[in-house]
Amino acid sequence: MTWLVSRHYTVWQTIISFANTSKGELKLLFRNEIGVSLTLQFAEAANARRASGQPILSLGLGEPDFDTPPELIEAVTTVLKRGNSGYSNPLGVLQLRGKIRDKLAIDNQICCSEQSILVTAGAKQALSIVLMSMLEPGDEVIIVSPHFVSFVPQIYMAEPTAVVHTVHVDKKSHALPFEQISALVNKRTKALLINSPNNPAGYVSLRSELQQLHELAEEKDFYIISDEVYEKLILGVDEHVSIGSFEPEPKRVVTINGFSKSHALTGWRIGYCTLPQELKVRAVKIQQHMNTNTCTFVQQALAESWDPAKDYLGSYNAKLAGRLSRVENWLIGTQGLSAKLPSAGFFAFIDISKLGVASNQFCAQLLESTGVATTPGLAFGNDWDDHFRLSFAVQDEVLDEALVRIAAHTRDYLV
Repeated sequence: MTWLVSRHYTVWQTIISFANTSKGELKLLFRNEIGVSLTLQFAEAANARRASGQPILSLGLGEPDFDTPPELIEAVTTVLKRGNSGYSNPLGVLQLRGKIRDKLAIDNQICCSEQSILVTAGAKQALSIVLMSMLEPGDEVIIVSPHFVSFVPQIYMAEPTAVVHTVHVDKKSHALPFEQISALVNKRTKALLINSPNNPAGYVSLRSELQQLHELAEEKDFYIISDEVYEKLILGVDEHVSIGSFEPEPKRVVTINGFSKSHALTGWRIGYCTLPQELKVRAVKIQQHMNTNTCTFVQQALAESWDPAKDYLGSYNAKLAGRLSRVENWLIGTQGLSAKLPSAGFFAFIDISKLGVASNQFCAQLLESTGVATTPGLAFGNDWDDHFRLSFAVQDEVLDEALVRIAAHTRDYLV
């Protein structure tokens, strides 16, 4: 009932805003924080340059550069020829949810039934539905920064009156700021949103850190939303730990994941999340009215061809580790730049504080003068305007040439 009242409250806010405008025009509750994605904005600028015939070296978007496993592609063809293209259960195809259940148990030590899993059009939609299911007017959400570019907009799209608190990991160690998080928690705190392995910084949170957070959530009665889409891209010896493994069934923790990064399926838009029972009823209703169900032939193809026990990324991770070594050697020889190297993912988050230039300006000038597309650190939180993100999920020759150009561009700020 509270949730239903909150939705009516938002509607009445819109009506009151309409009545209070001098000319009677509709004033919608659309927060300014729901801005253009800077990652996509710089990617589009790079594409525009490419379309005009100017050479571009793109280190911007987060797309793996390995081929989609052929068995997955073949399965799509098989399913389509079969002609079964009707609706599925809003939660998703049962066979696929069963495989996700098994995967979560084996890889993540997360215990849940297929009835607690929602298959979505990408991990972004999973987060959107979860936040819409969870948030009510005036709720507070804590975000750990640097964070994925869509976290803040998604919160305000779900609940325009939500209050967002941002805390920052230590810039040198990437340790989670537990004391700051604990100090912010109050009776209106609805959720803590974390991302490990992290985009853009590539850190992997320690088991002890996550255990502390889970104990705090239990004590103070709030949810933890854990984005784990980069879990399969571990580059070193660090262990990925799912915070959902600390409870016998989904209760405090919503785990969000997907196939985009682990299976090179970015354009297929296929993700999933685990749902505590009290959120599931709302989430299913939202899915029914938003999307009915996620694309059925993609679900069926994955259900029939995906092997949760198979290592799809062994050779690719080795290749990424080699590229990261190239980035490390480049940093050693490039004055004015530094970084804490990532333990996972395919991004390096580069510190440009010694250059005395804001990240937006640096990336825009880099693109204009060298044709290298990167992403400003500002996209990942206001405290990171002294960084930029580069992707090394590109061919070696592209990476090497881009690094040479970035180093040359950096020298201009040191003159």
